[in-house]
Amino acid sequence: MNQSVTIETRNGFTLIEVMVAVTVMAILSAIAYPIYESQSRKGKRGDGIASLEKVALAEQPYFSHMNTFTETVTNLNGIESATSPGGYYTITVAPGATGSIASSFVVTAQPLTDGQKKDTCQSFTLSNLGVRGATAVDSSGKAMTDVDARLACWGK
Repeated sequence: MNQSVTIETRNGFTLIEVMVAVTVMAILSAIAYPIYESQSRKGKRGDGIASLEKVALAEQPYFSHMNTFTETVTNLNGIESATSPGGYYTITVAPGATGSIASSFVVTAQPLTDGQKKDTCQSFTLSNLGVRGATAVDSSGKAMTDVDARLACWGK
């Protein structure tokens, strides 16, 4: 008697193979997403820094004409809003080292959006003398020293 054996071949993946692939993707996503968010926040810092520099630059001609600096950002030529162009920071001006807006100022950028509020750099400052400052926290939430914060936030 002649018996023939037929072997069935199945195409596709087993449930175990699919579960392993899903697990690997979940692990990669869990690692990559926080890094992506952190880098995204760092990239948005430029929005606040550029706004600080623009306001500080606009204060100089205002001083030349009015013999005082101004705390009202929208009084400055070319500045239409107290919010950075990207909408990530709010910009304020306050009296500087002399304590009088007539002779000095400090421009501050504070995070406006929830995403930027989670950033290491919590605020940036720039004075009429060009002195850069920042407040920042490290990964454990502890406040950084002025020098460390300036290096971490301004990168210089």
